[in-house]
Amino acid sequence: MNGWTLRVELALASLGRWPVVLGLVALLACALWMVVLPAGDQRVQHERRQLATLTEQAAAPAAAPAAPPADPLATFESRLAGPDDVTNLMVQVWKLGADAGLQMNKVDYRTEPDPGGGFERLSVTLPMTGAYPAVRRFVFSLMAEYPGLSLDKLDMKREQTAHGRVETTVHLTLLTRP
Repeated sequence: MNGWTLRVELALASLGRWPVVLGLVALLACALWMVVLPAGDQRVQHERRQLATLTEQAAAPAAAPAAPPADPLATFESRLAGPDDVTNLMVQVWKLGADAGLQMNKVDYRTEPDPGGGFERLSVTLPMTGAYPAVRRFVFSLMAEYPGLSLDKLDMKREQTAHGRVETTVHLTLLTRP
């Protein structure tokens, strides 16, 4: 052996295992540096592409609003309920109320003519008792079934906070053809 390698071996022997551990840590740091940095760079490039796309979309002119219907009055009149729909509504009220688990007392309805508008208003008052989620489902299902139906008022009263049932009065208006 030459003198130089002997000196290196003696120096390593006097230091113990620390140079090997430090060398492995340095090697691991270099490997992580080579793996993590390119992945981070790819993520930055992806974010830049998304930002460019969003900037282009924001700079693009807004789409033209949808054209209004050819005849708004015809659209309105097409949503008016007919005489058969009134009977169907009353049947649906009792059916949906029973399906939702609501106790319905009586249904009060009145027809009010609207001579200036060319239609009639059917005002419906529905007193009922049941759980709040059931009342909500009932009202939403009626509104979905009849596009000409409007919810005018919803009165709710609960006797006790812990009691799960509410006394509700639903006020609806259905626009009908005369």
